[in-house]
Amino acid sequence: MTSLQDIIDPILQNKDIIAKQQNIGVLRVTGLDSRKFLQGQITCDINKLSHDHGLYGAICSIKGRIISSFYLVQESDDILMLMSKDLIEKTLLHLRKYAVFFKAELVDNQDTFVIHTRITSQRIEAVSKTLPEHFITTHNNETITLTLCHDPIEIQWLITNQGNTTVEAKNEGLAALTILAARPLITLEQSETILPQWLNMQSTGGISFTKGCYTGQEIVARMQYRGKSKKQLILVTWQGHSDTTLDITDGQGKTIGQVFAVANIEETYFAQIILNIEPNEMDKILLGNQEVTLLPLPYPLDIKK
Repeated sequence: MTSLQDIIDPILQNKDIIAKQQNIGVLRVTGLDSRKFLQGQITCDINKLSHDHGLYGAICSIKGRIISSFYLVQESDDILMLMSKDLIEKTLLHLRKYAVFFKAELVDNQDTFVIHTRITSQRIEAVSKTLPEHFITTHNNETITLTLCHDPIEIQWLITNQGNTTVEAKNEGLAALTILAARPLITLEQSETILPQWLNMQSTGGISFTKGCYTGQEIVARMQYRGKSKKQLILVTWQGHSDTTLDITDGQGKTIGQVFAVANIEETYFAQIILNIEPNEMDKILLGNQEVTLLPLPYPLDIKK
């Protein structure tokens, strides 16, 4: 497995990156019952959300497929759900069916907040050894900072109000490195096609197996404990353009996965792949005729919660 540090150090060259996230929207959940309401709808444990710690999770259909995945941040007594912009409307329609039974209100805040990504080569050794679901959150100067990962690079989201000029974009062309956090937010096109485990959510605090019932919980738990699917998210890299609509195959030409998301910086490509087998069961990973290189994830897999 190639060292990720060896690949990204020449790209970063100790530069700081700040880039506006054009495709991320914010859904606000407010009201006395906001936590109680969400606890019955999301895969993660809302009791772990605090002023200082954010969460990663999903809303599932009754078939256990992800309707939308998100990050949660606490703002005063309200909860902000950060997700793909094209899923805000669908998520609102889904949640409003259940919110009527609670003292909770859902508000589309797409026009209220701006999200920027900040990436630095700084490594914080003490923090990088903590559990991967600890998404440290800080509140300072009207900016909420959510740290997605620390190792081998630090990736953060800066959440500010529209019109705030304290965050200034720089080196935006390098923002593709955000894909290396390996905690995807699915899009509308991917909605209701993916199980949470396929995105490694059992390993990042995205699924709680002790919190109790939520929509789709029975299917998600069965997949975890009966282990019927080996599908998992991996990171790979390669040089030069390739057709990412092609299947991922092994050295014998057998299909073993599909590209989930891809980003590039000039000729260096990074991709998240949903693999159908364990990585140690294959000799090669091919995208068409292009052999791709497996990269380490920024968290350990198969942490039981």
